[in-house]
Amino acid sequence: MKKWQKITGLIVLSLIAIYELLTWANTYVYLKYVVEPTDNDLLIEQSYIYIDALSFGMWMNLALAVFLFIYLWRKSMTKTCSSPIKTISDEKTTIPFTFERAYCRIGVVTDNSGIERMEVYFVRNDKTAICYRNCSFNQVVIDDAKLDKYDSLEIDRGDIISIRATTGLANYIIKLSDERLIVFEVLPKGSGELYENITIIVPSANEYSDYLEDYKQGIEFDS
Repeated sequence: MKKWQKITGLIVLSLIAIYELLTWANTYVYLKYVVEPTDNDLLIEQSYIYIDALSFGMWMNLALAVFLFIYLWRKSMTKTCSSPIKTISDEKTTIPFTFERAYCRIGVVTDNSGIERMEVYFVRNDKTAICYRNCSFNQVVIDDAKLDKYDSLEIDRGDIISIRATTGLANYIIKLSDERLIVFEVLPKGSGELYENITIIVPSANEYSDYLEDYKQGIEFDS
């Protein structure tokens, strides 16, 4: 459920609740000041029975609508998409790690915080890969038959010499032997939602020094 859908849902439910409350109150006012003065006991009794029954159904419908809205809201916070990459086995992460190609897939899973998470694979020819997913790094052996479903990062080959968790501009920064930085960070979408993104920062980039300083202050990743 997107942000605009949540806002629209809250507005609509609020308007429905206000309308039903006013209708319910006006109905009982009508009974008290219009029906009761007739002194027709049968009419008065039957009117209250019908109105009470209708009121119960009205509030039950509103409660059901609120319940379903909350359910859809919570379900959207834990939306998952199964990864097409099959992990054959897990291994201990060994650094330095030389890879021949790298792949990324944005928006694989949306966690409870509402952030769309991604998956990244740095793959060797023997199908050993350093994988980033669920906010962590693991060295795995993969079945790469479906890597074509991922976007190829513009890195033909690289030597990972360090992975650090950072607290500044990025969440994690990988440093390659040629001084390039691979930055993992959370960015805002146009609708106000957040998503993970990966960026390759070359030494000639204007922002390189800022990310390098962030990297130097980071904590070495330990699998």
